[in-house]
Amino acid sequence: MSYLRLIQNKMQNLAETVASVLDVEVAIADNNLIRIVGTGDFYTKIDESCSEDSLFARVIESGEPIVNLTRDEHCHNCSNADNCPEFANMSYPIKEGGKVVGVVSFASFDTEQANIMRLKKEEYFNMLKETSSIVEQEIININITNKLNKDITEVNEIINCLNKGIIILNHKNKIIHINVKSLQILDISLSEQRIIGKDINDFIKDIKLQDTGNSDIVDCWNIKNKKVRVLYNINKIVLGDNEFSLMISFDIMQDIINIAKTYENKKQIFFHDIIGNSKAILRAINKSKIAASTDSTILLQGESGTGKELFARSIHNESHRREGPFIAVNCASIPETLIESELFGYEKGAFTGANPGGRKGKIELANNGTLFLDEIGDLPLYLQTRLLRVLQERTIDRLGGEESININIRVISATNKNLRQLVNEGKFRLDLYYRLNVIPIDLPSLKDRDDDIFLCSEYIIKNLCNKANKELKILSNEVKDLFKRYSWPGNIRELENILEHGVCFSMDQYIKLEDLPEYFIEESQYIENHIIEDKSLEELKLDFEKSVIQNLIKKYGDNVEGKKVVADKLNIGLTTLYRKLNDYEN
Repeated sequence: MSYLRLIQNKMQNLAETVASVLDVEVAIADNNLIRIVGTGDFYTKIDESCSEDSLFARVIESGEPIVNLTRDEHCHNCSNADNCPEFANMSYPIKEGGKVVGVVSFASFDTEQANIMRLKKEEYFNMLKETSSIVEQEIININITNKLNKDITEVNEIINCLNKGIIILNHKNKIIHINVKSLQILDISLSEQRIIGKDINDFIKDIKLQDTGNSDIVDCWNIKNKKVRVLYNINKIVLGDNEFSLMISFDIMQDIINIAKTYENKKQIFFHDIIGNSKAILRAINKSKIAASTDSTILLQGESGTGKELFARSIHNESHRREGPFIAVNCASIPETLIESELFGYEKGAFTGANPGGRKGKIELANNGTLFLDEIGDLPLYLQTRLLRVLQERTIDRLGGEESININIRVISATNKNLRQLVNEGKFRLDLYYRLNVIPIDLPSLKDRDDDIFLCSEYIIKNLCNKANKELKILSNEVKDLFKRYSWPGNIRELENILEHGVCFSMDQYIKLEDLPEYFIEESQYIENHIIEDKSLEELKLDFEKSVIQNLIKKYGDNVEGKKVVADKLNIGLTTLYRKLNDYEN
């Protein structure tokens, strides 16, 4: 039985916490070599299989930890050795009753992380061992409070893969199997209370236990003294003891409605859709991934065109609310006279011209999902007070309504303004600022993303050419040089506009300077002239030197051998080169 699957959410939270504290990536796999948990680069590989000759496999087979800090110490027999991105790792077995049921691993994906891991080898190993012990304790808690049926492990594996609640009862209506989705819906924990062997009526009051055949039934169940509308069916099955059992398959109606609303949204966006390899963008993506696994309020900050909605949708689609609605509101684009009714909705007859039947507001439509408030700095002060109440009490009042409506939402807001400065100017409430700024995430400007501009350009050009049914075009060298020097105040949005102009007017394979908008050429020249005018000769010489060194390192490699080549070509000592590089970073 995969105990790890039953505590997957709790273990993912543990892994994210450990990863953020130690600055390593964490993965947990079960004894079938399936990754159950992962952070960072491991996150996209959850539910994938590890190779049978991997270090994970060796730890599971031997039951002993492996510390591999040199990349070649234990890697020579691994089929993935040539393509492995890990610089260092250490893995520890997870055991239950003396039997290995999984493995937990710390890994580094860059030299800086690896060096720290080597330097603090003992501390990291002790933390790895402690992490394994925490997982083992959770398994012990399950065994203490619930005597799980180990004779039908296939049943447990199958029902845990289904995206709806599954509960299997014996002929006495006692629970003998329950999957992760059921535990989430019923808000119960195998490690904290006894569930296996308990009567189903202890958790769902007055449930009608009769075979529904192939029919789905809509009914209200009493779960934790709350009426919950569900869609369910019950079927008789025969298990290994040749006695009839009942299998209950169910889902919450609101979740089904929210899934339907999700399909109405724009194309699903995930973190792997965000283009870029620069440290700045990867830092923002990694922080967003960690935040996505929580339910905390997030504030995205960045210049116009840096992709704030792209990040918001990625966070939603990779959170536990992914099956709920994603409702986006641009606080700057809605007229001030309408924004209150747009956000909070209204009852019938609330005001002249209102819909006769009343209307739900955006906040209510986001129930059980994510509300994205773009350009939050433009929200009027009087509505900031009402939004603060939503965040504090999780209730809303429709215009003209007499009763408060409970809501369950996750709020992500975004701005290109300095909210702290708006607070000082009396244009934004300080208490609302603190409520929104629980997890601030800064999105980098295009000018701070190194060569990401060319990755983005390549992607945009490909899409534009496909749309226009033109042969694929590439940037000329003079355009590339200009793109490198330009400040990109409009970021990705401006880049898209300029490239669309270039694709439209390019008459051959290349996009050249004459194919670009005139304003762009003029503004680039204006900015460059002012940069030159505002700098001394010594500053201009340093800029040129920095540019030459950085271009050579890109050509020959950002490693010791590459830097030796660069130092030799520039006829300077290696120590001098390192000093200059250090000066550029400070």
